[in-house]
Amino acid sequence: MSTLTDRPAVQSNVNPAALFDVYHDRLCANVRRVVTTSDANVEDACMFAWVALLDRELEHPDAVRGWLYTVAVREAIKLARRSRRTVAIPEGENGEVLEPADPRDPVLTREVLIDAAAAVRAAGLTDRQARILGLQVLGFTYQEIAAVHTGDSQRTVERQILRARRKLTDALTNHRRL
Repeated sequence: MSTLTDRPAVQSNVNPAALFDVYHDRLCANVRRVVTTSDANVEDACMFAWVALLDRELEHPDAVRGWLYTVAVREAIKLARRSRRTVAIPEGENGEVLEPADPRDPVLTREVLIDAAAAVRAAGLTDRQARILGLQVLGFTYQEIAAVHTGDSQRTVERQILRARRKLTDALTNHRRL
């Protein structure tokens, strides 16, 4: 009986090195057009797809292009989301690392929270919209918010976030005009 760990070596009618030479630059360009992220993330996503391809049985080069594209785009989206969650280290004019503010500083945290609460109140967000938008800002996906935190459908979460963003944008635009 065969198990997943007893997989035979991949047999292929297609040479992955030849595919890489032909498709890599085009794959990177296509992923760049679809996903707004850094060049490093795009390159990492494309290389992830190529490495994953080595574990696949290759029969037709035309099917491989679509598979590579799908895998690379999905990985680029994951990398883009992850990079948005990280904070860059502040640098001075000469490239020296500046001492970042301590996020645990109660005064700084309090001021940020007061400003955020004022923006939410000024925008007229409902409690539900504020809660869902806050979860998204913390990095939760629509699916995670829907399934774990609210019990709503994914589409409902998406609509609530869009409405909340629209209200916040309108409130901030009106505030800047004053």
